[in-house]
Amino acid sequence: MEINLQQGNTIVTVIGQENLGEDMLGAKLMLINEGSEKKGSLNLTWLEKQVEQLVRAREYNGMFAVANLVNPDKPEQSATVMIDPTLETPELIIFGGGHIAQPLANIGNLLDYRVTVVDDRPDFASPGRFTGVYKTICCSFDEVENYLKLGPASSVVIATRGHMNDMDCLRRVIRYPVAYLGMIGSRRKVKAIREQLLEDGIEMEKIEKVHMPIGLDIGAQTPAEIAVCIAAELVKERRGGSAVSLVDCCTPKDSRVNNSELPSASDKDALQAAIRAALEKTPAALATIFRTKGSTPRKAGARMLVYRDGRTLGTIGGGCCGESEVRLQALDVIDEGVPRVHRVSMTADIAAAEGMSCGGTLEVFIEPVTTFAGIFNTEEI
Repeated sequence: MEINLQQGNTIVTVIGQENLGEDMLGAKLMLINEGSEKKGSLNLTWLEKQVEQLVRAREYNGMFAVANLVNPDKPEQSATVMIDPTLETPELIIFGGGHIAQPLANIGNLLDYRVTVVDDRPDFASPGRFTGVYKTICCSFDEVENYLKLGPASSVVIATRGHMNDMDCLRRVIRYPVAYLGMIGSRRKVKAIREQLLEDGIEMEKIEKVHMPIGLDIGAQTPAEIAVCIAAELVKERRGGSAVSLVDCCTPKDSRVNNSELPSASDKDALQAAIRAALEKTPAALATIFRTKGSTPRKAGARMLVYRDGRTLGTIGGGCCGESEVRLQALDVIDEGVPRVHRVSMTADIAAAEGMSCGGTLEVFIEPVTTFAGIFNTEEI
C-alpha cells in the first residue's frame, strides 16, 4: 500500500512547548498544496496561522526545518515545530554530455542526486559513457519537455556544445520553478543571452535567478575542477553557505539557511511505513532527527521506524550503540503512547565506527505512529 504523499504537502509536528501543556507534543497539521488546504490540527489558532505563513513563504527553502514560534498575545507561550515538506527525490539534470558532464555526473551521484544527462548525440548520451546515472536521454534540445518533469526537486545545469543549444534549453527551463538553474558561458555570452531573453519577454526577476556564469570562483581550469565549482554552488544554494574560505568564515554552521538532509529513499520508506502502521494499528514509533551539533553521519530530517517486535526501518546513524539507545527509547514510547525527545551523544568510539573524525550530538524526536492517524485515512492508501 502506498500513501498519498504529494509534492507540495508539508507535515508540521509539535516537538516542544512552553506553558501550553504536555498534550501538545505530537500534535500534527498537514498543509496540502503549499497551504491551500489542511488536515489535522495544532489546536491553537495563533500557532497554525504562523505555521501557514512560514510554509507559504517557503521560509526554509522547501526543506526540513525546526522553528520556535511565540504567541504574540502571550509571549510566555511558545511551541517548537518540525516542518517536514514532502519532496520528490532531488534530481540533477545536465544538458550536454560533454567533457564537464562526466565528472559532474559522478559528483552528483556522490551528493545523492538522481542524475539525468541529456544530449542530442547518441554517443554523448549513451549509458556506457555515464555509468551509475539514473537516466541518459538522447533527443533534440527543443523536445526536452516531452522527456522531463521539471519542478522544485530539479537542479539544472546547461552545458551543451553550442550557444543556440544552450538558448533552446534555457528558454524552456526558465519557465519552471526549479531549485537551481545554471548555464556555462563567458561573460560576453551571458550578456548576449540576457539581452535575448529580455527581447523574448522573459521577466528580469527570472533572468536574475539563473546562475550564469555558473559555479563558484575557485580558479577552476580542467573539466573535473569546473565540475567541482558547479557542484560547490549547488551545495551553497542548498545550505546557504558563505562560499568564502573556511579559515575566513565567521558564519556558524547552525545559523545557515539549511542544515537538513536531502530526503533519502530510506527516509521516505520509513515515513510511508509509519503512516501505514498508524492506519493498520500496528504498534510502532518514528524517530526523526531534528537537530545536530558537531560531526554526525546523518542530519536533520533523517528517520528510523521502530516496531514493537524490535524491527527497524531506515537509519539515523549514530552507530550501533546510538541506534540501540533510540530503539529502546522508541519501545518505551510505543508502550506509553507519549512522544519524547532523546539526545544521542556520539563518543569518539561511535564516531570512529561511523567513519567520522570526531563526535557530535543528535537530537531525536520519538513519537508513536498513532499521531499520524488524524491527518491520513484509509481512503488515501
